[in-house]
Amino acid sequence: MVGIAVILPTALMYTAIGLLCGTLVSDKAVGGICGAMLTTVSFILSGLTIPLTVMGHAFQTIAQTLPFYHAAQMANAAIAGDYGRIWPHMWIVLVYMAVFVAAAVCAFTMRIRSR
Repeated sequence: MVGIAVILPTALMYTAIGLLCGTLVSDKAVGGICGAMLTTVSFILSGLTIPLTVMGHAFQTIAQTLPFYHAAQMANAAIAGDYGRIWPHMWIVLVYMAVFVAAAVCAFTMRIRSR
């Protein structure tokens, strides 16, 4: 049950980012721009593949303000069974998820109305 509670907001956030990118960018460019860039940024700045301690202070600050770091920390806490450490990161992911969902809905609505 905890796994679903941790994975669902993260999955919905990534889905909303994909819908937003798909709405804003043409279908030919979305794979390169959204797919490659989002994958690379989340891969490097999540803190899972490259520890943030080896990055400079600027990269640490950027990584800790993005949702990818917090999603990774949520998953790490759930795997470790440290459920109290999930909630501070959960709220940040939920806020980012809500912002991306709202932005995707607004962008899609504006695009439909302009046609």
